[in-house]
Amino acid sequence: MRTLVFSTLLFFLLGFCSCSNDSVTNREIDKVISQYDSVNFNNIKGTSILQRSGTPNEIVYVIDRFGENKPPYFVTFNISRQSITEVNRNLLERDSMSDYLTESEIANAVHTIRKYGFYLLSVDSSENVFINPFYADEPAYLLRLKSATGDSIVRMGFVYKLYRENWYLNDNAMPKE
Repeated sequence: MRTLVFSTLLFFLLGFCSCSNDSVTNREIDKVISQYDSVNFNNIKGTSILQRSGTPNEIVYVIDRFGENKPPYFVTFNISRQSITEVNRNLLERDSMSDYLTESEIANAVHTIRKYGFYLLSVDSSENVFINPFYADEPAYLLRLKSATGDSIVRMGFVYKLYRENWYLNDNAMPKE
C-alpha cells in the first residue's frame, strides 16, 4: 500500500513539475528524433530509469519495472570511477520484497541511460519508448510508439500529442516555435 501511495505521489509531483520555464524548440525535438528514431532500446524492455539527483561526483538513478507497482531501486553512480557504487534496496526491504531486477539488469539500465545522456528512459512491454533528454526531475517529454497508429492523441500516464509519424510530445511540454 505504501508503494502505491509513493508511486502515485511521485507521478503527480512529476506532473506538476513538467512545465519548465525554458521551452524546448521544434529544432531541438527534431534533432532528438533524428538521432534516436531507429535506435533499439529493447535491452531495457520493461524497465524505467530516471535521474533523480546529481552532484559533480555522483548521480542517483531510480530504477524499476515499467508499469509495475513495485518499490524502486536507488542506484548511485560515481562519475569519476564510472561505476555503480551503491544499489539501495531500502524500499524493497521495507515491503519485505525480494529483488526483482538482477545486478546485470540494473547495470545495463544505468549504462544505457548514460550512453544516451537522457534524464529519463522507459521501455514498456510493447516496446514503446518514453524519453526525456531535456530536463531532470520531469516526466517523459517524448513518446516513440513502436509503430505509427495515426492517433493524434495517446494517453499513457500523460497525454501525448502527435508530433510526427510515431513520435508524440507530452502535452504539458509543447515546444515554442
